[in-house]
Amino acid sequence: MVKKTLTTIRCVPRYGFEFANVREISIGISPDQDGEEMLQALNAWFEAHGIVDAVYAIDFDDDGCFAIVNDEAYESEWGRPVL
Repeated sequence: MVKKTLTTIRCVPRYGFEFANVREISIGISPDQDGEEMLQALNAWFEAHGIVDAVYAIDFDDDGCFAIVNDEAYESEWGRPVL
């Protein structure tokens, strides 16, 4: 059984228009999940917040997993801005 924990995910804009910025969200999934499972969890989170087709891709760097989010999703209020 996989234990779900609250995991913070960085969301970066795909193109970076002026109104798009890096934001963070917290989802209930283990940080050990692979990219496909993270993608499913992120899509479910965004859809629950009324935003469809938000996630373009999932990637990993030295700081862990991050989501590349379509800039159109930034027209809605969600997440915490990363300053």
